[in-house]
Amino acid sequence: MVSRSQKIRLAIFLIVALFILLSSIIIITGSRLFKKRSTYYIRYKEISLTGLEIGSAVKYRGIRIGRIDDIYIDEKDITSIIVEITVEPKVPIKEDAEAIVTYVGITGLKMIELQGGTNESKLLPPESFINSGQSIVDMISGQAEVITQKLELILNNIAELTTVSRRQQLFRMIDNTSSTLETFQTLLDTNQVTIYHTLKNVERVTSHLDTLMISSNLAVNDIRKITNSPKLMSTINNIEKISAELEQAKLSELIDKLASAVEQTNRTFTHLDLTILKSRHDILSSTEILRESLEYFNEFTRLISENPSLILRSKPQEEIKGR
Repeated sequence: MVSRSQKIRLAIFLIVALFILLSSIIIITGSRLFKKRSTYYIRYKEISLTGLEIGSAVKYRGIRIGRIDDIYIDEKDITSIIVEITVEPKVPIKEDAEAIVTYVGITGLKMIELQGGTNESKLLPPESFINSGQSIVDMISGQAEVITQKLELILNNIAELTTVSRRQQLFRMIDNTSSTLETFQTLLDTNQVTIYHTLKNVERVTSHLDTLMISSNLAVNDIRKITNSPKLMSTINNIEKISAELEQAKLSELIDKLASAVEQTNRTFTHLDLTILKSRHDILSSTEILRESLEYFNEFTRLISENPSLILRSKPQEEIKGR
């Protein structure tokens, strides 16, 4: 049977042990329990925060700076979830910082990671809202959803292709393709020599085309040399000078003088025609006399040729007339 003194000693022992335990807890956690913290809020809209719990860590670039104190739905906007966090007051949170929800290893639990922030930006005062950023989880979820939709579409197409009618069409198409390939192979075998000669001709034509291209390039280079030659530029300059001099000259006066000269020439030819018409009778008479003289001369030469002695003597007039 336990005596009274033993009960007293046991009670004293328990009291001292409890006192020591409480003192240790106060010494270890007192600084954290009574330490002042800064409170911030984060608004997440239309996203799932499964795995994010009260007491989860809040980190900045991998360093723990606080914890999640509360998570609740906004009464004014039920599509928004507000996360209340407390961080150490020495942590500088900038206005352009973003709060991203990320996984804690492979446990499925989540935490909040603060990212971003520049030195030029102002400090965000406590009791303010930190910008919510798009996390890798959200991007992966969105891409997974898109991939799932595409896979579903592919599976539906495969299911449609694997129907009985589609399979029959596919088999017919394969048979037709096989027969076409066999026909093509036969055509190649029977026309192998012709195809070989055709390829040779194509090769020759290609070589001729290469030669033609080289000649064309040479011709183009020659044309460029000609167009860039100083002689051509000098000729063009001379033509420009001549055209400028012609432009400066009084072309209208020169044309008027030329027209007057042409008109005077026409008058001269007209006068000459009139003169010829007036002298026509005299010319005709002279022509007639000249013709008769020629006839007499012909007659004289004929007589001389028949009888040369007539040069030394003359016949009686009657004989001449008789002839």
